[in-house]
Amino acid sequence: MGRVFIGLFLLPVVFAVAGCAGGKRLSLVEKEKITAQVAAGSLEDVDSESYAVDTSSVPEIVEVSDLQGNSIVMNAVKDEESGEMVALEQLDEIVVVAKFKHVAERNGAVDLVFELAVPMELQQKRWQVRFTPQYFVLEDTLKAERIFITGERFRRVQNWEYAMYGNYARKIVPDKVADTLYSRRKLFGRFMERGAWETYGDTREEVERRASRHYRKRLMEKMNINRADARMDIFNRFVVDPFPDGGVRLDSVVYDRSIDGLRYYYVQSIKTRPGLKRVDMVMQGEIYTNGKKLCNLQGTEPISFYISSISSFADDTERYMKKVVYRDLHLSTSYNIEFRKGEWGIDPEFSLNGKELSAIRRNIAQIMENEDYVMDSIHIEASGSPDGKLHVNEKISERRGESIRRYVSDYVEFFRDSAARSVWEINEDADYREEEKNESFDVGNISVASVPEDWDALYGFLERDTLLAGKEDIMALYAIADLDAREDALRRNEGFGYILENLYPKLRRVKFNFMLHRKGMLKDTVHTTELDTVYMRGVEALRERDYKLAVTLLRPYNCYNTAVAYVCMDYNRSALEILQGLPRDARRDYMLAVVYSRLGEGRLAVQYFLNSVEQDEAMRLRGNLDPEISALIKRYGILTEK
Repeated sequence: MGRVFIGLFLLPVVFAVAGCAGGKRLSLVEKEKITAQVAAGSLEDVDSESYAVDTSSVPEIVEVSDLQGNSIVMNAVKDEESGEMVALEQLDEIVVVAKFKHVAERNGAVDLVFELAVPMELQQKRWQVRFTPQYFVLEDTLKAERIFITGERFRRVQNWEYAMYGNYARKIVPDKVADTLYSRRKLFGRFMERGAWETYGDTREEVERRASRHYRKRLMEKMNINRADARMDIFNRFVVDPFPDGGVRLDSVVYDRSIDGLRYYYVQSIKTRPGLKRVDMVMQGEIYTNGKKLCNLQGTEPISFYISSISSFADDTERYMKKVVYRDLHLSTSYNIEFRKGEWGIDPEFSLNGKELSAIRRNIAQIMENEDYVMDSIHIEASGSPDGKLHVNEKISERRGESIRRYVSDYVEFFRDSAARSVWEINEDADYREEEKNESFDVGNISVASVPEDWDALYGFLERDTLLAGKEDIMALYAIADLDAREDALRRNEGFGYILENLYPKLRRVKFNFMLHRKGMLKDTVHTTELDTVYMRGVEALRERDYKLAVTLLRPYNCYNTAVAYVCMDYNRSALEILQGLPRDARRDYMLAVVYSRLGEGRLAVQYFLNSVEQDEAMRLRGNLDPEISALIKRYGILTEK
């Protein structure tokens, strides 16, 4: 424990030295409002061969490491494939001083490339400068991973603090070892060899459990427990400036030397959102030492990234779909009108006839009052059950059908007369005249057909019935061709009582077929145009940069806007297949230039870009603002002005 107390004694001394260091420089930083500089940049600039690299002023890299001790380099950029930070050479000659930059959107994301320049005044051996990039995305403020610039002595103190804590932590015995380490195994073994469980009159397991607790190094075990419990308190006492838990992009250690400054190159990927056309970025900074924040750095001047999206090439032309309107309309419905056995007169009081007849009248009234359609004819089909002889059922069925026809005919006449009497107008002479509200319907167009014994409908009911026992034997009776013989055989079946009570009534029904036509329409069909709302929703989603929805809605159309949506989602092969089949124009050729560029076909991309400029001079300016096309312009030396 002596070494621990020595560490506690020395720690304030080291901090005291650090606390009074850098006072003049800190005063200068605060007074002159010195901060880091941020400039927009592009990876195309870094790769360009036209920039000379002056290595004479490259700052010496002393130590660059992450929190796990892995090697990292200063002047770094994130590799898109591996996601790791990789080295870049000195960037003095390629700093982009503009405060805005056009960036291309791909697959719903943009890469915001920037360079952070840390001046000499912010580099001090005993300081740690912490930078936090902040992005303003629509109404949200997003904080990216932090960037640490750590002084050599600051890191040395950090390492010393962790070493002191490590000395303490190594004395804590892990739980999986403690049980064995603190056991007096020899004494315990001798005790158990004497057959102690028999002496104490208890089971071997219980005696063994109590003895194992007794034969332990209790004092040492208690001390270890106390050390473990005090672990966090000791950590907080020793480690004043802990390493960050995570979310750190780069942690570099540098000497305080008289150099112009350090530069770091970064790529920050941000998911785009519907309506997002611009992202602003500022860099906030703080200076720390001895576990205390010395000051806040003034935020950098904001730089703006304007998002260049292929969605601006969407075609807003309205699209219509053809709709066929048919002249004729066929309505069909059924009603259960029941008759007393052997009778054909309609009795409204029998069974549920009153309710069914009311439904028939209501349906006819709605059709005759309809403002769009006129009734041409009514076809009535009356069916019955196989109960009784066929020749008798045929006569009864015909008479029942005729009874229903007369009922419907009488109601049509009644309704037409009632409607005519209820509509009056005053003419110019103030005389009253009566006008019919409905176009006339000839009751002679009411036809009747009868099905005396509806065996087909009965078969369907039998198939769907789940309560009838032995229905397979009953359905086998359909092999009997003579209907009367079939019905006699059915009556002898034990399930006939169930059929007579539950299924036969369902067969006594009346089916109505109403034939109508649309008023004022002479042709059988008319083709009209109607705005395709699904397509227009897809175009709107494309404009609002909701690309997943746009692809979902536009995929079935396989048109120009579908290709635009594919390009926005980086589905370049699918887009190419559509674009190649479209007529040549400036926008189509520009889109092909983008697609071929992404597919690595640089010369084809250049050719289609020049074709688009030839057809529309505005594409020249668009190409300069589009990072994907501007990269082609630089690589192949294309003239961008006439």
